[in-house]
Amino acid sequence: MRTDQWKGDPVDREHNQTVLHGPVVIIRHPLWSASNPRQDIPIMVFTQKQWHLVQSEQFAVSAAPIGPGELGRNKKYVFALPPRFDYAFPTGYEEVEVILRSKALHSPCVK
Repeated sequence: MRTDQWKGDPVDREHNQTVLHGPVVIIRHPLWSASNPRQDIPIMVFTQKQWHLVQSEQFAVSAAPIGPGELGRNKKYVFALPPRFDYAFPTGYEEVEVILRSKALHSPCVK
């Protein structure tokens, strides 16, 4: 597993809104190597407020014409897949599709 950052740019740039950002947790296949990369599962983590801003199209987190897809949530965070994360169809993309369809990923609880 590794981590990265997502960035959200304001859609209405006239109001000098700040840029949003947050973590991306990347689940990497155990057989992944530089010579044989496999499909990662990148999970964007949003606060509830950030998620609302992205869903109401006040901020864009990608150049894609669609937003991230929600995987799950808890009281504090929303977990989502980036749009078009698997469009390159690398080795293992089918395996990731099976994992995602099975609803095997669950949001951690927040007390």
